[in-house]
Amino acid sequence: MQQVMIPVRMFFSKTGRAKYISHLDTMRTFTRAFRRTHLPLWYTQGFNPHLYMTFPLPLALGVESHREAVDFRLTQELDFEQVAQELAAALPPGFEVVAVAEPVMPASAIAWAEYELCLAYPPMEREAMLFALKELFAKPSIEVIKKSKKGEVLTDIRPHTTLLDCKVDDNGLWMSVGLAAGSTLNISPRLLLEAFEKDTRPADSVKILRTAILDAERKPFV
Repeated sequence: MQQVMIPVRMFFSKTGRAKYISHLDTMRTFTRAFRRTHLPLWYTQGFNPHLYMTFPLPLALGVESHREAVDFRLTQELDFEQVAQELAAALPPGFEVVAVAEPVMPASAIAWAEYELCLAYPPMEREAMLFALKELFAKPSIEVIKKSKKGEVLTDIRPHTTLLDCKVDDNGLWMSVGLAAGSTLNISPRLLLEAFEKDTRPADSVKILRTAILDAERKPFV
């Protein structure tokens, strides 16, 4: 008899000290958490069965997020609230369940991600840095060296980068940006920082938060 396979998507946040956990270790963390639950998890078939689990858009080391996604499968139907409670009790500090639902969009639908960046500067430098940021986005192109499996490539990220908002606050320079994301093209916020720092200087400290994963029409990934 063929085993029932029910796809499930969990949305979660990754904040605090958890941002220092790499993607590979995040996968291990979730594997252990899943196994601590009583959920009827679906495992791959064959000689070496393993838990089916995939992250549609892995999060970079050092970046926090309010809404990440992980896909897995169950062998029987359960109330999603029950699934959420089981996982919430099994995950370590820094990881929190936001929602559990049936997947709607395929991972291939992901085209954009939005981030908030907070760059710490002394009060006397903040307005100048805000001006420099606006100047950067006024340029027709923003060229950076993008590393890939094929080597280093000079890439113009301007068509794939949107400045949504920016301001000076008590912490320094704050910006909200939209960056191309997904399997076809993925622009890291650190690439944008590299371009910004070419004409300014590195911030005293940087905090990066991914706030949303979106499709090509900038609708939330669900």
